[in-house]
Amino acid sequence: MSIATYIGLNFPVKLNEYYTEDEVEIDYIFSDEEDRDVVKQKHFTTPYIYEVYEKGNPIWQMNEYQKIHSPHNYENSKKTFLCLCHLLKELLPQGDYCEVYICWLGEEDEEREGELKIDLNNPQIEAIDIYEKYFIRIEN
Repeated sequence: MSIATYIGLNFPVKLNEYYTEDEVEIDYIFSDEEDRDVVKQKHFTTPYIYEVYEKGNPIWQMNEYQKIHSPHNYENSKKTFLCLCHLLKELLPQGDYCEVYICWLGEEDEEREGELKIDLNNPQIEAIDIYEKYFIRIEN
């Protein structure tokens, strides 16, 4: 099984056709159209659904548990999250937002276990805890 980090946007993005060295990309990784439709219906208000391709540690390991029990994973996940924030800062128009939902494939229709709202202009990284089945609204 795989964990998918879904991202919903208010506009379409062009997907990369080739591998890049970027730490994070927006693409289709593990999910199929049916999985993305379930996330869209159950969790998102945004019309365009993709996945975040995390080449480093996944952002769902950026939490208090990892900080205590696996600081290396926490720091690497924080680095990945900061790369995602940088990408979104370039991608999202001022005043726009995106939505992120993280879950195991096949669990898209399950209830959320947490919600976060993050301001890209002041993300307060140390206060953010991200786990699976978390819904995150990221605003620019």
